[in-house]
Amino acid sequence: MNSILKKMVKRNILPFFNQIRFKIFLISSILPLTAALTLGFIVFHYSITIITNNEYERIQMLAKRTDDQLNQYLYDMRMAFSLLSSDIVRNGSTLTHADIVKVLEQYKFGSASFWQEVYYISNDLTKYPSLGTKDPPQNKLKQIVDETVQDNTNLFSIGPYLDAAKGLTFSLSRMVRIGADINGVLVADVNLSNLNDSIAKINFDRHISMILYNKQYDPVLTDIKMTSDKYSHLMPVLKAWLQDKEHTRGFIEVKETHTRYLVTRSFIGFNDFSLVYFVDENSFLSKVNDLRSFASYLAIICSLVMIVLSLHLSGYINKPITKMIRDMEKVKRGNLQTRIQFSRNDEFLTLSNSFNDMLNQIETLIEEKSQVEVMKKQFELKALQAQINPHFLYNTLNSINALLDLKRTEQIPVIVHSLVRLFQYTMDKQGEWVPVETELTGLQYYVELQQIRYANKFRVEYHLSEELLKLGILKLTLQPIVENCIFHGIKGKRKQGIIKIGGDVLPDRSSVMLYIEDNGVGIPPERIITLLEQVDQTTLTKLAGYNSIGLKNVHDRLQLHFGPEFGLKIRSEVNKGTRVEIHYPVVFPNRSERE
Repeated sequence: MNSILKKMVKRNILPFFNQIRFKIFLISSILPLTAALTLGFIVFHYSITIITNNEYERIQMLAKRTDDQLNQYLYDMRMAFSLLSSDIVRNGSTLTHADIVKVLEQYKFGSASFWQEVYYISNDLTKYPSLGTKDPPQNKLKQIVDETVQDNTNLFSIGPYLDAAKGLTFSLSRMVRIGADINGVLVADVNLSNLNDSIAKINFDRHISMILYNKQYDPVLTDIKMTSDKYSHLMPVLKAWLQDKEHTRGFIEVKETHTRYLVTRSFIGFNDFSLVYFVDENSFLSKVNDLRSFASYLAIICSLVMIVLSLHLSGYINKPITKMIRDMEKVKRGNLQTRIQFSRNDEFLTLSNSFNDMLNQIETLIEEKSQVEVMKKQFELKALQAQINPHFLYNTLNSINALLDLKRTEQIPVIVHSLVRLFQYTMDKQGEWVPVETELTGLQYYVELQQIRYANKFRVEYHLSEELLKLGILKLTLQPIVENCIFHGIKGKRKQGIIKIGGDVLPDRSSVMLYIEDNGVGIPPERIITLLEQVDQTTLTKLAGYNSIGLKNVHDRLQLHFGPEFGLKIRSEVNKGTRVEIHYPVVFPNRSERE
């Protein structure tokens, strides 16, 4: 499966990535878009960082002002408690109830303007003064005393807690000592509403909220700038974030409302109170988010326009290239009449005109080369045919000379007559192609000559179909092969030789196979492989006794006409004989055409 997938990728996908239109599309759209989007992403996040840092600095400034204000209130309260404590213990052990009430009345209104009630709790858990209100239960008074003594600081915070008479109450307390002894505890209930209003005036921002938490993470002061539903979902997440003392700044996310908040935290100077400021991220990033939305839509539109223009550009360049490739494929398949036509006036028109001019020159060169090749072929054929005639005449004169040596002069007129008739056939102007039966007639004149010379030492048998006799053959194809059979095959045998000439049209009806075989001495294997090849004169000398000039001539003529797949094939066994097969296409003698 993997191999099939790899082949599909290699065959269908990789070529697409290698196309010039994809590269143009990539360079003109994908890369600029990628660069622009990357730059936009970097700028956007850099802007977010800058705006977030600015918002954090604003919150820090508000927190610093709030912290300074709260510390000032605490300082004033400490000073008021110090004066009040000094007045209470001034009389020492002679302090009466009336004295305590008098002192408390003096400090009811003063620098500690946020006191709702100030009272004193003695060691016996007596509260001074009562002011006619319902006092807290004894266990609550005891708790206030115990916690204040245990804390052992000059200002201890209590609450907020729910008082039956006052409702939600927040108190500040301090031990009163006479010498080393604890004489009681001073307690001031803070007017949280007034204090809250005073702190809230510091923050004029419509989005930034504030909460002052005690060490139990209960809110003491609040300035909330959000709806109650958002606030109710935020509180649990915010408290969980405050549990880690290391958290002083960061983002928290409320999943229910899908909202993120920037939160800062600072510690007030006593009892681990936490001053927390927070703001909805959307409040200070809304414009950036709006800009991001606008930029996103604009980027999408610009991207689509750029992609369309890029596709148009790639198509504008790729279309003529595709046309040129298609037309070049036609030329590659042999259609040299193809011309590339463009109506556009640019570099492609120049390129197509150059290509068309090149084709014109190629056609001219091919035509000139074809004419040269035709003339060359004609000259070669004439040279080969002229080569046969002297060769044949040379062998025939040798035959006449042999008759003179044998004193058989009475047969010389007969052989001369046959020679004349044979020359009439070979010199006939009827054309290079003749019917097979005509070629056999000329061959019979030659056979008569050789039978006279060798006193009928051989006989010739003919086995050709009637259909084959009407087809064409190159003139003087059979005679050189029979000549080789006589002189190099049968001449050296003692018994009578037999030469068989046969053939027929092959089953495919498009080619002919003729054969000439003898029962002569045969040809050694090392000689067969050189008979139809180009060999130098040294090789011919080493293979003396075998003359391949006739066979090579016929083989070359056939291949000049029909190509390398046609010609002669030689099979031979020493002392058994030789078979020469002639292969060529079906040819009609009157038209010299293939069937």
